[in-house]
Amino acid sequence: MTANDAKASETGASSHAAQLWDQANWPHIEAEVKRLQARIAKAAREGRWDKAKVLQRLLTRSHSAKMLAVKRVTENRGKRTPGVDGRVWSSSAAKWKGMLSLRHRGYRAMPLRRIYIPKSNGKKRPLGIPCMRCRSMQALWKLALEPIAETLADANSYGFRPERSTADAIEQCFTVLARRISPEWVLEGDIRGCFDNFSHSWFLKHIPMDKVILRKWLEAGYIDEGTLFESRAGTPQGGIISPVIANMALDGLEAAVHASVGTSARARKRAQLSVIRYADDFVVTGVSKDVLELKVLPAVRQFMAVRGLELSEEKTRITHIAAGFDFLGQNVRKYDGKLLIKPAKKSIKSLTDKVGAIIKGNASATQEALIRQLNPVIRGWAQYHRHIVSKATFSSVDSHIWQRLWKWAQRRHPTKGVRWVKQRYFRQDGQRSWDFETKGSTEGDSRGLQLFRAATVAIRRHVKIRGLANPFDPAWDTYFARRRTEKRSAGRPGAHKGADGMA
Repeated sequence: MTANDAKASETGASSHAAQLWDQANWPHIEAEVKRLQARIAKAAREGRWDKAKVLQRLLTRSHSAKMLAVKRVTENRGKRTPGVDGRVWSSSAAKWKGMLSLRHRGYRAMPLRRIYIPKSNGKKRPLGIPCMRCRSMQALWKLALEPIAETLADANSYGFRPERSTADAIEQCFTVLARRISPEWVLEGDIRGCFDNFSHSWFLKHIPMDKVILRKWLEAGYIDEGTLFESRAGTPQGGIISPVIANMALDGLEAAVHASVGTSARARKRAQLSVIRYADDFVVTGVSKDVLELKVLPAVRQFMAVRGLELSEEKTRITHIAAGFDFLGQNVRKYDGKLLIKPAKKSIKSLTDKVGAIIKGNASATQEALIRQLNPVIRGWAQYHRHIVSKATFSSVDSHIWQRLWKWAQRRHPTKGVRWVKQRYFRQDGQRSWDFETKGSTEGDSRGLQLFRAATVAIRRHVKIRGLANPFDPAWDTYFARRRTEKRSAGRPGAHKGADGMA
């Protein structure tokens, strides 16, 4: 065979592979995976672990699950981020060939590529980026492990779980703390270097999946600036399966907290204990400071120690509800007996600092370019805080941003007067005559591009997910379908009216 013949043959094979990927019946594939996941969840509920193991093996060897795993890792936010091998699966042919490579026999996990991203406190968080094959293999096993994780999960755990969000965790805070007879003391828990310190031996003993594959991921190591480092503890932030196994390790915290005050129902009711957890951030409510300090805190420390973790002494504190506490970017506090949840000062400062940096970095950019950069930031922040007491904060933030934009506009034209600058950069919108907006089309009355204002976001109370709801149990399908429909309806403009004062 000549070189041209070989090249033509390779081109033909790639074309055929691309065709096979593009012609995939995704509704059928997703339905097949969901059917197997429901069977795994049922086996876990019934405690039939041998059955669950057989079904996991069936799922992870199935064509449908391999297709879906590759589809998810090649369509998520990190699809263009390569691992240590520098490869990404961007073409249909590469995706099909990647799917065929997901074989368990002879599989070797490659080291992760270490990168660092900035944290809000100025430090940097390490992330481990797996190569595409390892990423897809993790996604494949996530499909098999998540039904068990959801079946065994704590009722009030909300982080990195399907159909759950930070809004659910905050709404649970309101439910537990808003009443007149609610507990008044809160333990704010902070785990030191959670993802970096999990015990590998605990994972290998308790995570219900193929131990050989799991060990390869845990011990793959990472490459940082050209040097290979061993992984002796922890699970890498950046791995697709890491949040699932981290959640499984922290599940059981609620039971440990309740057991700390005794086994009798009366003692537990008197202690008013509740645990609200989002990934590795959690709070525990209690009837008194002594209960939390002398009983709950030692039990939490013991629970963490078994998993190779420890609490941060500086950040773990016990707070009275009248002083308030920050949780997931929001401040929870009682004012004269009334619970109000507002955006935390750190969250507000983070937004204004980010907006200020964008404005400063676009001193010579066009108004349209500046608005296009600011709008997603403002809109995303306002949408996150739309379920709490945020209306006054939204107006304050809008005012702060307007002041920065006015200075931006004046600096660009130091020789022009106020009226000229106003007419150049600001438009009238009903009763408002100072909206930061570009000029519209010269044809007709079409409006220009307008800066998004946080105050236009309506405040709407979030409906918390039911604690025992399991997306892998068919009995909950109707509930989740109705919940998704209600969310879509609430997201339409004019679909609801907000009233400040709601938590």
